[in-house]
Amino acid sequence: MEKLIKLRILPVSALMRRDVATIKGSQTVADAIGLMKEHGVSSLIVEPRSAEDTFGIITEKDILEKVIDPGEDIHKDPWNTQVHSVMSKPAIAISPTLQVKYAIRLMRKIGVRRVPVVKDDKLLGVLSHTDILHAVENLSGDEKNVAI
Repeated sequence: MEKLIKLRILPVSALMRRDVATIKGSQTVADAIGLMKEHGVSSLIVEPRSAEDTFGIITEKDILEKVIDPGEDIHKDPWNTQVHSVMSKPAIAISPTLQVKYAIRLMRKIGVRRVPVVKDDKLLGVLSHTDILHAVENLSGDEKNVAI
């Protein structure tokens, strides 16, 4: 239990993924699908269009619900639909120094599974439910895999 308490107070930077797949909002949903497959991820961070803009995120869920089958007998063409028209924006970003327990609470409150980690408007990584669960899994096994 003590290990779990230590994990919860770690900064997000200790668990986040640093190799973040990104996409421009002007690219197509078909491009997004290809990049997700290429990188083995279920979401992409959408780059801001300008210095005043914020990060967005496009997920498999966004594509399925907003493009492939939005519920009506209408669908969008993934080859002609731009990412910015179906992405979730703004993506709620967190600081790399935020404790993991507060990141978990925030994700639960806003109903998301992943959040970009940003410092000084620069994307540093992404923290997801999966990253947190893998860290917990490592606690029960070989402790040298988790930096506590």
